[in-house]
Amino acid sequence: DLVERYGADTLRMYEMFLGPVEQSKPWDTNGIEGVSRFIRKLRKLFVGEEDNLLVTDDAPEVAELKVLHKTLKKSEEDIERFSLNTCVSTFMICVNELGDLKCRKRAILEPLLIALCPFAPHIAEELWSKLGNTETISRATFPTWDEKYLIEDTVKYPVSFNGKMRFILEVAAGTAKEEVEKLALSAPDSQKWLEGKAPKKIIVVPGKIVNIVI
Repeated sequence: DLVERYGADTLRMYEMFLGPVEQSKPWDTNGIEGVSRFIRKLRKLFVGEEDNLLVTDDAPEVAELKVLHKTLKKSEEDIERFSLNTCVSTFMICVNELGDLKCRKRAILEPLLIALCPFAPHIAEELWSKLGNTETISRATFPTWDEKYLIEDTVKYPVSFNGKMRFILEVAAGTAKEEVEKLALSAPDSQKWLEGKAPKKIIVVPGKIVNIVI
């Protein structure tokens, strides 16, 4: 009945999404709609309302490459750990982000489809064929992620006062510890919490947190 209503890929991915494979889970189909929406969102990246192909051969942008390679890395690590539920979640996040970016680039969508194939083989095969491929997607070379697309341009520091987080400070990646300290103190939000007092101590954990003791 569920395959008839939602399709085999949706049921297959929902069973993985329920939780860790080594644990028993209560059977509940209430959440299957979320996976069904994911499949529909995935399809909309490739084809329009009239089943017309939307994919282009335009060069991908850095933001799109970052989304793809982040997904490939995380899904590879999750598969090796048999953490299939988090892997499904990673693909969902990826499709949402590519949708927000209005990505229609073959260079992004084709490798994503290959990576998704073990989880949703039927929709992957269908869309692979629509892309003009004549051989089955199951024989395609599995994509690999590239570290250069995973380097962040900025770092977000939670700034705390006496141990309570008050705001987020975003700085360029690689900013020196002393400069992070200055930027945190000069931020408009800091003036509100300092109330004209001089801080007793400032703790900066590079790439992690800033804690200002007053």
